[in-house]
Amino acid sequence: MEQAVSVANLRLTPPYGLDPTATSSPHQQIQRSVDSRAKRYARANPFLSIASAVLVFSLTLLLVTSGATTIIEDAVRRVTDYGYLVLLLFVASVWMTTGVLLLPLQLTSSYFLEHAYGFSNQTIPAWIGERVKGLMLSTVLVAPVLLFFYYALRTLGNLWWLPAATLLCVIQLLVMRIVPTFIFPLFYKFKSLEEGDLKQAVRQTAVTVGVPIEGVYVVNLSKNTKKANATFTGRGGSRRVILGDTLVANLTDDEIFAVFAHELAHYKLKHMWVGFTVSVAATFLTLFLVAQLYVASIGWFGLTSPEQIAALPVAALWLGVLSLVTTPFGNFISRAQEHAADRWGVKMSGNKKAFANVLAKVARISIADPLPHPLVEFLFHRHPSLSKRIAFVQQLPGS
Repeated sequence: MEQAVSVANLRLTPPYGLDPTATSSPHQQIQRSVDSRAKRYARANPFLSIASAVLVFSLTLLLVTSGATTIIEDAVRRVTDYGYLVLLLFVASVWMTTGVLLLPLQLTSSYFLEHAYGFSNQTIPAWIGERVKGLMLSTVLVAPVLLFFYYALRTLGNLWWLPAATLLCVIQLLVMRIVPTFIFPLFYKFKSLEEGDLKQAVRQTAVTVGVPIEGVYVVNLSKNTKKANATFTGRGGSRRVILGDTLVANLTDDEIFAVFAHELAHYKLKHMWVGFTVSVAATFLTLFLVAQLYVASIGWFGLTSPEQIAALPVAALWLGVLSLVTTPFGNFISRAQEHAADRWGVKMSGNKKAFANVLAKVARISIADPLPHPLVEFLFHRHPSLSKRIAFVQQLPGS
């Protein structure tokens, strides 16, 4: 951990918040500050995400229906016939094939689009480096899970989903613990927030509400982006507040504390455990359905056995289809939790004006669409629209 970082040294001239003397609504104020170019950006991201998902699904379906997965498995078996190694080499081959075909779309969405709208600070080498690092981490985490899934399939047949779902839930618990101390530092540098009134208020409030924290840190999000973000993450002794340097640079101390109060609310209201419980139920139900649909459908593609490695992408296809149903449901719960955290956070900070200003500033910094189409919000957004959140906060008691 490097030396403490000063808020004052990071702070820029913040974008203005809401004008309390204006006769126009908060939504109209934000809309005036977000030009048509910004609105195009706000709509381009979900479009590219949908395009990426459709392309992955279509490529996987093409590989299965064309018999390419069987060809790939046969080619791998000419190198080795050890089942578990065949699985890893097969997955790596399919992964690389789809990865190469997806590369132009990924470059467009995460590099060229971000640069076109002035958000990204990355160079091409830095962009490649981040993805290589992410690929290496994914390989370390995913490979053992794939091997376990295949072992369960070979030994338990159509009951493979039960141990598989159990393992995923255990991994989720583990990840909640190690993300702030192990995974995040692989990608970003953390500095402790300097001692002062803000840090003292954050710590004291956490202790008062019974959620003690290990520390308050500022992370160098600015190495990649100009967008602002913050989170309250970890479990037990790893619990900590993480503030993006881009957020600190654009908010006042009162506004930063309002953000902290909102994040603290998620812990106090046990939203993490609610989310985990919902996730456990969804995981078991989804994998149970995938198992049934997988066995029933492999014959459609000329495949003969559920244990056939060339057939496994069929399970991935069903998983993608079922995710279209479960994801909006999870997003609905998340949006309800955000409103609850807004209410509790404003009550704790006693400063709804500061939190409304945070939301207005985030809209301007990140060029967020303040009022997306209701269907887009329902399907894809884990947070309520910024205009709805501001209106909700402003009708709460207090000042």
